[in-house]
Amino acid sequence: MGLKMPISKIGAALLIVGLVVGVVAGYGVGFVVYQPRISDLESDLSTVESDLAEAQNNITSLQNNITSLQGQINTLSSSLLSTQAELEETQAELMRGRVPILHVGDWWMIEFVFNETTYTWTQNVTGEGPDYYNMYSEYDPPFQGMYNSTDWVDKSTIYTVWSQGQAEYTYDNTTITYTYNMTYIYIYYGGVPLPLIVGKEFNMTEITTYTMTMDNTTYTYEYNMSYVFKVEAIENVTVTAGTFTCFKTNMWNATSGDLLYTMWYSDEAKTWVKYVDYTIAPEISAELKDYSV
Repeated sequence: MGLKMPISKIGAALLIVGLVVGVVAGYGVGFVVYQPRISDLESDLSTVESDLAEAQNNITSLQNNITSLQGQINTLSSSLLSTQAELEETQAELMRGRVPILHVGDWWMIEFVFNETTYTWTQNVTGEGPDYYNMYSEYDPPFQGMYNSTDWVDKSTIYTVWSQGQAEYTYDNTTITYTYNMTYIYIYYGGVPLPLIVGKEFNMTEITTYTMTMDNTTYTYEYNMSYVFKVEAIENVTVTAGTFTCFKTNMWNATSGDLLYTMWYSDEAKTWVKYVDYTIAPEISAELKDYSV
């Protein structure tokens, strides 16, 4: 009995030692067996990380290229729009009797004589919107009281639709300065003014509202007039500004049949280079003296 307990303890101890040795031996064997695999996995992980970094760099490079290409596309689109606009303008310039395309800075100087006084009328394109040109006009000396005006000119017809200006009125040896506004409404029958074509004829009613402010008092007048237009012929006309090939157009009072104006329009000058006004006595013959378009 006295020898059994120590033997048992020794056995247990040996068992424990055996287990420990087995575990250690197993770990050692596992370490030896799996170490190459772990090394391979670590190498693979390093490769993946390197590939990922390279892919990220490629993505960044592609994004930069896309941004650059987008900028080039925007530039090309802008250039294309500009080229299309220039092409349209060039095509319009080649069309005879066309609606003229004006630009800020275009100007005309017209000269006429009335009651033995020579007048100079200058017109300047000072602004442009989607539908209208802004035109500043000035008379030197003032003609029938008018000093200057700023007009809104319809791009589709080159007719003034609104005008505001300054003028003077002399009564009983007293000169009074006043301002005025004029609005115009045009109703066309059988055609529109432009383009001009020989033989073209149409009617137009003009509704004008005239408002003047004098001595803090406002006066308003409204009147209508109906006209008949006809493009008569193409003629060469020589004026101070040069010789131009023009469309000759007559304009009559639709009610009375009286001839009101004869006008010669030039594509080159983009305006009437000569017109005769029969509505004023004595009649006025105005000619283009100089211009820049």
